[in-house]
Amino acid sequence: MMHTSAKIINTERLEEAVRESLERLPPMPAVITKVMELTNDPNCTAQELQKVIGMDEVLSSKVLRLVNSARYGFPRRITTLSHAVILLGFETIRNLAIGVATVRLLLRHGANSPVNRHRFWEHSLETGLAASALARHLRKDLILREEMFLAGLLHDLGILFLGQMFPEEYRAIVERCQSLEETCPVEQEILGMTHGEVGAMMAERWNLPPLFAEVMRYHHAPAEGLSFYYHVSAVYLGDLLSYSIGDEQPRDRMPELPPDIQRAFRLDEDAWQWCRREVEMQMDAARDFLHILQSP
Repeated sequence: MMHTSAKIINTERLEEAVRESLERLPPMPAVITKVMELTNDPNCTAQELQKVIGMDEVLSSKVLRLVNSARYGFPRRITTLSHAVILLGFETIRNLAIGVATVRLLLRHGANSPVNRHRFWEHSLETGLAASALARHLRKDLILREEMFLAGLLHDLGILFLGQMFPEEYRAIVERCQSLEETCPVEQEILGMTHGEVGAMMAERWNLPPLFAEVMRYHHAPAEGLSFYYHVSAVYLGDLLSYSIGDEQPRDRMPELPPDIQRAFRLDEDAWQWCRREVEMQMDAARDFLHILQSP
C-alpha cells in the first residue's frame, strides 16, 4: 500500500515538473508570429509577406532553399524572395515558418535523451507524407496537402520534449515499450500525462493554429465530433502506416481500422498500398525538406 501512494506522489511531482518545463519554453520568435498573422489575413499582399520574411536572415535563406529543393522541382533556379513567396504560396510559407521555428526551438536536444532522434524524424516524415497522401487523394476537398504534411511531421513533438527534459524518466518509459507507438499508457502511469497532451500544450504555448494542438492531443484516438476530425484521423492513419513500413508484417496487409475512419477515407487494401508506395517514393525529397528545417 505504501508503495502505491509513494508512486502516486512521485507521479504528481513529475506532472508538476513537466508543466513547469512547458511554461519555461522559449516563446515563438516575433517574425514567425507575424508571418502566421499575415498569412491568415485575406488582405495581405505577397510584398508585405516578403518584407517580414526578409527581416529574418535564417527564414529567408530557408524559403529560397525550399523553393529550389527536390520537393518542388521547379525547372529554373529561383533567386529572389518575392518570386519564391509567389511560387510557394502563403500556406506553404506559413507552414515552413512554423516548421523552422518549432524545430529550431527544440534543437537543443538533450544528449542523454533515450529517444533515437534519427528514427523519430524518419517516423515523423513518414507520418506526414502518409497523412498528406491520404488527404490529397481520399479527402482532397477537405484538407490541404502541405498543412497535413506539417501536422504529421510535428505530431509527436511531445516525445522529443519529454525525452530531452526528463531523460531518466523517459528512459524508463521507452524500456517498457517495444516502439514509441506504445508509450501512451506508460507515460500516463509514470508522468501523469501523455506525449499527446504535452505536444498540445506546446502548440498552445506557441499560439500555433488550433488544428496542430488537436492533432497532437488526439492522434492516437480520433473521435467524431472533433473540430479537425479529418486532420486528426489522417495523422492517426499516417502514424499506423509509418509503423507498418518499419514492421516485418506482410506488405499487402492493411491493419484493422475503426469502421468510421475506414469509411471516411474510403480505404481498402489498394488505397492503403498506394499510400504506402507514395510515402516510400517521396521520402528522399522529404528528408531534404527536414534537412532545410534543421540546418543552421
